[in-house]
Amino acid sequence: MKKSQADHIQSEGQFLLDSLAARSRKTINLLEVSDPQIRKLFDEALRLTHYAGSCQRVGRCMRLAIMLNNKWAGGIVLGSTFPNIDVRDRSVGLKSFVVNYKSRGLKSAWARENREYWGRLQRIVNHARTFVFPSFQGQGVGTRAHRILLTQGVRLWEQKYGDKVAALDTLCDHGDSKLFLVNGWTHVGETKGYCSNPKANFSRKSNKKHPFKNNVALTLHPSNRKWVVWVKVLDQKLLS
Repeated sequence: MKKSQADHIQSEGQFLLDSLAARSRKTINLLEVSDPQIRKLFDEALRLTHYAGSCQRVGRCMRLAIMLNNKWAGGIVLGSTFPNIDVRDRSVGLKSFVVNYKSRGLKSAWARENREYWGRLQRIVNHARTFVFPSFQGQGVGTRAHRILLTQGVRLWEQKYGDKVAALDTLCDHGDSKLFLVNGWTHVGETKGYCSNPKANFSRKSNKKHPFKNNVALTLHPSNRKWVVWVKVLDQKLLS
């Protein structure tokens, strides 16, 4: 049932994409989804095909349609990453900006005045979801899309938000690991069992004039589920 529903969504979205987007000569490319109708179809496709369901992110969020020979084959969701992912922060060198905070005159490691941490965190983009429509599965579409995500996808993000991307991270289960392993991502460990809580802020002193773009609070997952963390560093200098 879900397969036929997903195929119907793909067909409907294909019609809209054909009317809105210019055809590309590339075999595979990424196209930002900004049209409200296509975005709704995109989210419904995620709900049907991805184990974690649809993705409604707080803060920055970009939906990318995976186009294979100008056919809508799937999608990728990027968004603001999460603060205080310990294994991620240690692997990319951010941990040094949250320790010894008192000696730097800070009341908390997560205070908005700790621009050394928060500013660098803005340069890390979170890969939230990847899905491939059933009719396109088995063709290596996800792996190929992740290869160009590191170039074309990053450029699209930088053009939209104006921040240089220093690294990407993701929290996933083991079933997704091949997407990252074959494209040079590093498995850095697991989370401690927390999940995001979009109803609350991580730092209570967010600046209203210039709010943090990834100030989502964390809470213990009801089942204490731990996620596998992968990281792809693109420019370590931006994090140093």
